[in-house]
Amino acid sequence: MSGENGKVLILGLGGAGGKVVSRIAAQRIAGLDTVAIDTDLAALQSLDSGVQQFAAGSDWSWNSGTGCGGDVIRGEQAISNERHKIMELISGHSLILVVAGLGGGVSSGGIRTIASTIRAKKIPAVFLLTTPFSFESFAKRKAAEDSIGQLLPVTDILIRLPNDLLFSMISPESSVDQAFAKSCDEIARTVIGICGLLNCKNSLNVDYAGFMAMLRGKKCLCSCGVGTGFPTEEAPDRSASALKQMLESPFLGGADKLSAADALIVSVCAGPDLQLGEMKRTLETVTAMAGKQTEVISGFSTASFMGSAFQVAVIAINYDPEEKNTVQQQLPKTEKAPTVKRSIRKKKAAADLEQGMLELTNFSKGLFINTVPVIYHDEDLDIPTFQRRGIQIDKGKMSK
Repeated sequence: MSGENGKVLILGLGGAGGKVVSRIAAQRIAGLDTVAIDTDLAALQSLDSGVQQFAAGSDWSWNSGTGCGGDVIRGEQAISNERHKIMELISGHSLILVVAGLGGGVSSGGIRTIASTIRAKKIPAVFLLTTPFSFESFAKRKAAEDSIGQLLPVTDILIRLPNDLLFSMISPESSVDQAFAKSCDEIARTVIGICGLLNCKNSLNVDYAGFMAMLRGKKCLCSCGVGTGFPTEEAPDRSASALKQMLESPFLGGADKLSAADALIVSVCAGPDLQLGEMKRTLETVTAMAGKQTEVISGFSTASFMGSAFQVAVIAINYDPEEKNTVQQQLPKTEKAPTVKRSIRKKKAAADLEQGMLELTNFSKGLFINTVPVIYHDEDLDIPTFQRRGIQIDKGKMSK
């Protein structure tokens, strides 16, 4: 997938990141380098043979290659200790995609070191990170949130995928192993989709700058859907198959995510046989699902490694409420005359209003006079305040 723009590195950090990278490596995509970084030697050795294994801190006496036990500080120390080796590892690549499941020790502790090292080398990078389920421990969720906060200033593109999205599309009857295996497969397809989205330069593509403008430094939640279709005798329309698969992606969370998004990034990628009609039809279909206020960036590209495959990738972005206000303030200002007119009408209407009379009526318990009163600080709360305190109301004079 070096496409026409150089080699791409997929870097998996920690246990979850390593599993995703292993699935990508198993596809043997040309021009795509895969590396897994972890402190757990057993986890690294279980990965596909195509993955370059990088054991961080494995020579430390406290570690002994058995992992850091979810300790964020140890994870940070392990990765920081290997900074210079990691810098050599990432050299020579035109694009880096970092995959990790936040909440663990190595991922949450070491991700900032990875980000700062990549930034020092001035290599474009995309961080695709999953956050813990809502039922997981507070410590794991806090570690993930802290990591996100630390990453925003040092990353250009950060895609945050909540694991809870899996509940919306995977059957509750599915086994836990099946659910997690499907999530790994889906993230792997999403990573490959992003590679195609950013790394093919021979068509109207979604470039890195446009992607970065949507996400750089912005706190948001994302959902991703990737669908790949192949022409068959039963389903000759490969674009329709790709759209159906994209809408069923577990990390998209359903078609409603498209209409509710603040921004959408849509890309179509296929081989040299991509037809104008199927490209146009696919982009128009996805764009029609967006909300009226959704900002949409769309594009397409072709690459020889796609063969007969047709892929559509969608990233739905929902900004944090405070971030959304900032983004809206940065948009071009529209004509302000209607706003001025509305304020004038409001002032005129306010001048025509007249203060109404507040009706205060003395209260009598009647038949309930012998009931137990509600006493607070020696005052009967059943009696209105003005009445029990003997306050005289000055109603003033009505004038025309």
